[in-house]
Amino acid sequence: MLYKYFTLYADEKILEEIDELCFSEGFYSIFSEVIDSNLWRVKVYLEPDQEFPPFLSGYPFELGGEELEENWWKKFKENLKPFMLTHHTKLIPLEEPNQITEEGALGIVPGSAFGTGLHETTKLASRLLEKHMEPGAFVLDVGSGTGILSALALKRGAKKAVALDIDPAAVEKCQETAWINGVSIDARVSNFLSALKPGERFNVIVSNMIVELLERFVKETTHYLKSDGVIILSGILKEKFDAFVTTLEDSFSLLETEEMNEWKAAVLKKR
Repeated sequence: MLYKYFTLYADEKILEEIDELCFSEGFYSIFSEVIDSNLWRVKVYLEPDQEFPPFLSGYPFELGGEELEENWWKKFKENLKPFMLTHHTKLIPLEEPNQITEEGALGIVPGSAFGTGLHETTKLASRLLEKHMEPGAFVLDVGSGTGILSALALKRGAKKAVALDIDPAAVEKCQETAWINGVSIDARVSNFLSALKPGERFNVIVSNMIVELLERFVKETTHYLKSDGVIILSGILKEKFDAFVTTLEDSFSLLETEEMNEWKAAVLKKR
């Protein structure tokens, strides 16, 4: 089958920007290789129903096509191995939906449009969620994708998890993840917080998105956060972290940060 792809050449800083943009917009089939000390070749494959993303039109690129086996994504999934998502939870990638009963394990069927759980930002959000969530908590997951964070919260003792995503396909994927892990996720199609009901309050709000999306709704979360609640934000490039957190100082106090490679995550408490 002929798969379209586009190729870009970038230095390390631009590479981070491209990775961030592609990750946030659902383009996960990204392959990078070093050409020399400060030049990378980035090849991004498109799914059959995807077109060249307009958000990258400002970068010089080359379009191409390559014959790949039709089940290349299936083969990619087959090569994924279980790994420790957090200090206490193992993530098991599955080829097909099967219920997971292993203690301390979480299962998902990786999706090229919704992620594999391998990205550093997912790991950061998961570890901070596991650390700061108390049993019996009400958890809100904004931009849920596969629902991996909601499922983790419920497996670790949350009383309820509400998962919001603007994509109906992501909501379906979230329900699949819930079934695999034997939990019940309240998954809703939502433009950021639009699907929340008056009076809903949460002990923990978690979101794994790029800064440009986080800044569009984070301050509104104060209306839905319990007085002793915390908000966990991941998906923030280190170079953008300080400026972003500064914009939140009137509404939140910073409790903790954690980082992995070029990414940083934060735990904040409502003032």
